[in-house]
Amino acid sequence: MASTSANTNTNAADDEFFRLTTKEGKLTVERDVVRTETIDFSPVLQFEQDPVQILDALLPLYLNSQILRSLQESLASELAARMTAMSSATDNAKELKKTYTQVYNRKRQAKITGEILEIVAGANALV
Repeated sequence: MASTSANTNTNAADDEFFRLTTKEGKLTVERDVVRTETIDFSPVLQFEQDPVQILDALLPLYLNSQILRSLQESLASELAARMTAMSSATDNAKELKKTYTQVYNRKRQAKITGEILEIVAGANALV
């Protein structure tokens, strides 16, 4: 039973291709069968070079790529930390601006109120 499901899914000799089209306002489904050929690879691969030569060639490339990856990750981490710090600094600056604006407006309002009181007191003294 497992072999039949494997044959119908992955190793099928035929593939189906469905096309949805409209003709004169009607939806039609057209089915085409496409023949495919499966190529079986040998599980044993043969290389022209000795395995030691292949390892000697690939190992430095692998190590270089791992070092480069770690450097890139550390740079990305540093940039993320900088972005977080700048975002926090921006938020703090906005909050500080809001606080200073409120303090400034209160002092300005107190000064205006004081001047109005002086004017009213002077007018009352004249009357």
